[in-house]
Amino acid sequence: MAAVLLAISASAVFAQTPDPSQPPPAADDTVDLFGLHVTQSERFKLGGEFVAGWSHDGAQAALGLEKQGRVGMAIVTLSGRATSRVRYVLSVNPVNETDAKPACGEKDFFFPNDPAFYAATGPLVPCDAKDGLKRVDTYNTYSLDYLTQQNILREGYLDWTLSKSLAVRGGRFILPIGFAPREVGASTAKDMTRVQRLNAEANFGAMLAYSAKAASGRPLLDAGVMAVMGDGNREKDYDWFYFVNTSLDTNSALTVVASVRAQPVKGVDVRFAYKKGYTGSKVERLPSYWASKRNDNAAVVSVKLSPVPWASLFGEYARYEWGPTRTSSELVGLPTLEPIVKPGYYGGATVEAPLTSRVHVGATVTSEEISRDDSLIQYLTINHLYNVSMGKKDRTMVGRFYLDVARLVNVGFFWASVSNPFPWVSGSWPVAGPVAYTGRDPDRYGVTVTVRTP
Repeated sequence: MAAVLLAISASAVFAQTPDPSQPPPAADDTVDLFGLHVTQSERFKLGGEFVAGWSHDGAQAALGLEKQGRVGMAIVTLSGRATSRVRYVLSVNPVNETDAKPACGEKDFFFPNDPAFYAATGPLVPCDAKDGLKRVDTYNTYSLDYLTQQNILREGYLDWTLSKSLAVRGGRFILPIGFAPREVGASTAKDMTRVQRLNAEANFGAMLAYSAKAASGRPLLDAGVMAVMGDGNREKDYDWFYFVNTSLDTNSALTVVASVRAQPVKGVDVRFAYKKGYTGSKVERLPSYWASKRNDNAAVVSVKLSPVPWASLFGEYARYEWGPTRTSSELVGLPTLEPIVKPGYYGGATVEAPLTSRVHVGATVTSEEISRDDSLIQYLTINHLYNVSMGKKDRTMVGRFYLDVARLVNVGFFWASVSNPFPWVSGSWPVAGPVAYTGRDPDRYGVTVTVRTP
């Protein structure tokens, strides 16, 4: 029982949080929160982040919706110290558009989220005529956000300091897997790599964390072991589970994550994260490939080198294991299937130059290659559907140019060249008719604006 209680109240202190280079407000300081002057203190600190963007997205051109302008995030964060050892954080984002919706279907098109395709043996799921065709999967969506939330709740947790080096965190928090988007130049889901999107996960759970610093106060090592509910990646492997709320736990076992970040010398940042768990669950009375217990394992290595303050090189390698477990495969009448191995990597560079003491301009270039294999591709391959096969690659090249003012306002321009081997399985191209398997390239370009408080 003690182990269970610990697992419900601990988490990584070094999770993906706002820019650590920005010092916290002094006691009883005042911050201008988008025109609202708020007195800050150690017990009560209020912050905000606003992210909006306009983009062209070729993946949604078939519906005539390739020109998109949206507010992606309007995050308000309340934090402070209840006692000298206990700190709280509550972050909400009322713009909650990440989840896919059940599609009604469209003549000559295939939508993997169409209830007629996946729920033939399950409960009747009503389709979403408004958003189902536009929020299909991570390959075809208008969402600028990259995190699945608990309704408007983005994060909500308590930190409890045990000693100078040990702490626990419990609640809903962003898992420290890979680089946060901002650390490698990205602002929204439209200009992130796919590896970054797969790594981005918020979940309910806990973790015990350890940190060590040099005599100067510079971080040297952060490490943590956490136990979380584990359904945060369910939709990324098409485990629709009849569109049950993704913040609910549909599997019977906790997911375990271990994460280490080392900064042995200034300008060197090395990270490793490992996740072992499952998403979804077997439902014996309603056997379905789209509502099954899936593997959800990951190993991610991240490296960032900053030899000078104005330039950095970065890269990540990830190896995911997805797909139905053997018992789930047997339940739905498929041959015994091994886990789907999905490797991928990206690398890039950022350069920056000051225009004034407060204004900087910079550019980031990132190249990525990742396997397209997942449960959808496996199912279509086994059943010889829609000219799909395993072993193909998804490739992306992203270029960004940005103007940054005092690290509080960032205006960025991006262009993403996307080479998706099967855009038609995400509803972007038709699969029947005179123009079957043809369509607009799923490339993206646009502008993003980010405003945050100190």
